[in-house]
Amino acid sequence: MIHMRYNLVAFDMDGTLILGKTCWGVIHEYFGVQSSANNNLIAWDRGQIDYLEFMRRDILLWQPVPTIKKIREILSSYTLAPNAREVVDEVRKKGYRTAIITGGLDLLAVMVADDLGIANVVANELETDGHGNLTGEGIIKVDPSRKDETLADLAEKLGVVPEECVAVGDSRYDVKFINRAGLGVSIGGDLELSQVADVVIRDFNHFPRLLDYL
Repeated sequence: MIHMRYNLVAFDMDGTLILGKTCWGVIHEYFGVQSSANNNLIAWDRGQIDYLEFMRRDILLWQPVPTIKKIREILSSYTLAPNAREVVDEVRKKGYRTAIITGGLDLLAVMVADDLGIANVVANELETDGHGNLTGEGIIKVDPSRKDETLADLAEKLGVVPEECVAVGDSRYDVKFINRAGLGVSIGGDLELSQVADVVIRDFNHFPRLLDYL
């Protein structure tokens, strides 16, 4: 029986539903620009640039300028977190709506969502010209420092309130995200996130059991 308090389960993507580097990190590694990209991250973390400028600087590192098709190919080899498929299946069977909310790229988020049967995706995009080439600009849909706002916007679109949502994340960038939800779940052991989460789990092995009590 579904607990009427919760309606939507929203997952972060990188480090939560999939393992390994972030999707940005995978692309940076392909082009060999990890060091410069890390400097961009530091500048954003320090508040020296906003997230749109952060995206722009990262995208401009990718040379020669790739096509959107090439970026999709680079991101196509991902590894789902252990038991992620089973967990999402169980969530859906119990009648909850599902979503991915990520500061990563929609190219990967849509692949993962299609793979897992997740209905809603909110992720950042890469702008292209009329020929599928990157323009060097990003299209921001999710600022990682404001994922709480993205969750609230999606909840409103789906006709629910954030208090009826479960948010699942793995890093300090998910603090506001899980705090905004009615139930915040930390996965993977990040200390900062664990300190503010309602539920802390090491991995997805016990997540379906958790839903029995919602």
